[in-house]
Amino acid sequence: MRVPFSWIKEYVAWEGNTVEEMAEVLTMSGTEVEGIHWVGAPRDPENLARFVVGKVLTKEKHPNADKLNLCTVEVGEGNGGVRQIVCGAHNFEAGATVPVSLSGAVLENGLKLRKANLRGVESDGMILSEQELGYEQKSPGIAVLPDEWTVGAPLQDYLPVSEAVLELELTSNRPDCFSIYGIAREVAAAARVELAPPPVAPPAAFGGAPAAEVVQVEIADPDLCPRYGATVVRGVTIEDSPAWLKARLTHAGMRPINNVVDVTNYVMLAYGQPLHAFDAGKIRGGKLIVRRASAGERIVTLDGVQRTLDDEMLVIADVERPLVIAGVFGSQDAEIDEHTTDLVLEAATFSGPSILRTELHTGIRSEASNRFEKGIDPNLVPGALDFADRLFAELCGGTVAPGMVDAGGAPPAPAPLRYRPARADALLGYEVPSAEQAGILRRLECEIYESDAGGWTVTPPTFRPDLTREVDLIEEVGRIAGYGRAPETLPRHATAGALTVPQQVRRAVRRALAGCGLHEVITYTFIGPDALAPLGLPEGDVRLDPVRLSNPMSVEQSVMRTMLLPGLLKAVKDNIDKLNDPPNLFEIGNVYLWDEPVPAPEHAAEPGAMLPSEPEALAIVLSGPIGSDEWTGAGRPTDFYTLKGCVDRLLSSVGLTADYAPLGEEAARFPYLHPGKSARVSAHPAGDLGVLGQVRPDVAAAYGIEDQAVYTASLSMDRIAPAALRTTAFEDLGAYPPATQDLAVVVSRDVPAAAVVEQSRRAGGKLVRSVRVFDVYEGDQVPADKRSLALRVVMRSPERTLNDKDISGVRAKIIKALEREFQATLR
Repeated sequence: MRVPFSWIKEYVAWEGNTVEEMAEVLTMSGTEVEGIHWVGAPRDPENLARFVVGKVLTKEKHPNADKLNLCTVEVGEGNGGVRQIVCGAHNFEAGATVPVSLSGAVLENGLKLRKANLRGVESDGMILSEQELGYEQKSPGIAVLPDEWTVGAPLQDYLPVSEAVLELELTSNRPDCFSIYGIAREVAAAARVELAPPPVAPPAAFGGAPAAEVVQVEIADPDLCPRYGATVVRGVTIEDSPAWLKARLTHAGMRPINNVVDVTNYVMLAYGQPLHAFDAGKIRGGKLIVRRASAGERIVTLDGVQRTLDDEMLVIADVERPLVIAGVFGSQDAEIDEHTTDLVLEAATFSGPSILRTELHTGIRSEASNRFEKGIDPNLVPGALDFADRLFAELCGGTVAPGMVDAGGAPPAPAPLRYRPARADALLGYEVPSAEQAGILRRLECEIYESDAGGWTVTPPTFRPDLTREVDLIEEVGRIAGYGRAPETLPRHATAGALTVPQQVRRAVRRALAGCGLHEVITYTFIGPDALAPLGLPEGDVRLDPVRLSNPMSVEQSVMRTMLLPGLLKAVKDNIDKLNDPPNLFEIGNVYLWDEPVPAPEHAAEPGAMLPSEPEALAIVLSGPIGSDEWTGAGRPTDFYTLKGCVDRLLSSVGLTADYAPLGEEAARFPYLHPGKSARVSAHPAGDLGVLGQVRPDVAAAYGIEDQAVYTASLSMDRIAPAALRTTAFEDLGAYPPATQDLAVVVSRDVPAAAVVEQSRRAGGKLVRSVRVFDVYEGDQVPADKRSLALRVVMRSPERTLNDKDISGVRAKIIKALEREFQATLR
């Protein structure tokens, strides 16, 4: 939000203090100042002194140019008295009060004025237009000022020729700060300076029939509009706004339109209450109805676009048709135009979630809807209407109809809160005297009543919906008193920091996979409802029942993920589409499943409501070369065994040994994996960890990855962590040498190699340190339905050197066990 410094100063006593000091006050009290921008002409005093108020004494045609005027302009004795200026505008006459820049001035656009000879006539200075002052993108003529402004006075005294603008980053829980007066209230409270009353204008002229006789208001859906106020202004003239109003709007980031629209925007910026002006003559039946739209109802908005509404959108309608998408955008049917003379002015309070939903569905977001979506104080309605009516009378020549139509009325007062000053000191960690605490709360417009010796009863103001608990009030006291008052102390029970076991496991897994050449990514938690469709998961699978968002940003992000794989496949596709090398990725993150729902905690919005489980998962996707055999060569192509090696590496990094087995009957749960290139992963004592394999080519193609083999693994971090990083007992491995035996056994093709390895390890007993397969042979030398597995058995004793008897005994046990279990034979 852009906030002109001079505008804030109208409401707080800030004379003599700089904009930088105000920025510091706001920042230290919790309102983030992103920057300070200077707009307009260069701000040095010497340059600003060259912008003055002038009066045109004479205006004659230029003797040598039909489209130019030769003027004499009084600019004050201290500025050289009368100056001759050539001007090309025609919207003024002699006697007009005008802004003048003297020779030597540097304008807003960087142009430096010098005395010039224009068609044989000297021109000393410039009569300025609003474009040259920076208030308009284009002006048809010069700016004409009020006659009561003092000739020769610095123009900066009346108009912001140069001005500081604060750029604020406001949070959505502080709707009261989305106005100049709200920011001024914050400055006054934090800086302990006086706050002026809310914005007001000179009294308006009242006349004619009361507003209630001109327009009626009916709220058909009070859940979406608790309060709606309307006033009537007759006899307005639509024209340009004065220069001071254009300056205010422009420096606050809004574009001037005309005096009616500009007044509504000015009041919104100053007061915080959005307004909407209807052409009273276009309201059919003399009645405004606040209702939900009918499904399929259409409206042509001010941008000329016909929009189709649904029955969850709120509209302001007359007896025949919708006139406004409530709080978001007006329509052409009740638009203010050059023929408008009578106005109906609206100020209302709309449901924030309803406005936000309408914004998302229509794609329209405005300054007004931005405020409505955060929640507007209903008590702003009367004051904003009165302020606007006064400005309409002053700037548009209108007569205000007596009274206000107020449907819904004022809301009930906020619930009082118990507040204990001693509790505030305890939570803040430093003492703030009770009198100071009371002063802070009163400056924030809270009402305080002493209820007992130990505490007060505090009623927050209606414009602070975020103050609902005692701790909220304590936070206000802390930020206004200043967190800098907190003493610098060490924690009472200082302990050395350390990672938890799950954190250590994550770090080890990340390092292991990064060492394999993979890149970690973070994909969106929100996905589209059809993101899993290409995987072909079986009907009834819990992964097909995602958690649905009640307020999604888009259909593509309307449910929460139940698997990490779709996000990784999308990342692969995006890289390939951008002509990058196919990436090798991994992600550690939560998925959201309804398999084991858990009740919401007591402090949740809906205590006891069932929430999905959030298991932590790990997913790997390999799609391209995974490294280089040599520094000048290309990377190695990835395959199933590359993926298996990555899984082996990550599990060994946390002290686990991977076991692999065919999916068997469980293959139906993973139809997206190639049936001949997939396996289940487990590890002792973690148990079943997940699956790995090649993504079927047709599934990869459905995700936009064609002519590219993709391999994936999906593992459970929740099962890895409890079994990982176990403390191992010390064993002296250097005292006695190991002994190695190689065996080649012939087994049936359907016997898993992992089962052969495990059986060999068990049969060999305590002397066996490891068993691994180092070769597989299938060919003419073994039967067609069998294969040969070459096993390397490593043996060692911690007590002695093994002899031939020990080694042959272990070998015999292994062979006998394999013959018994798998009908294996030695090759």
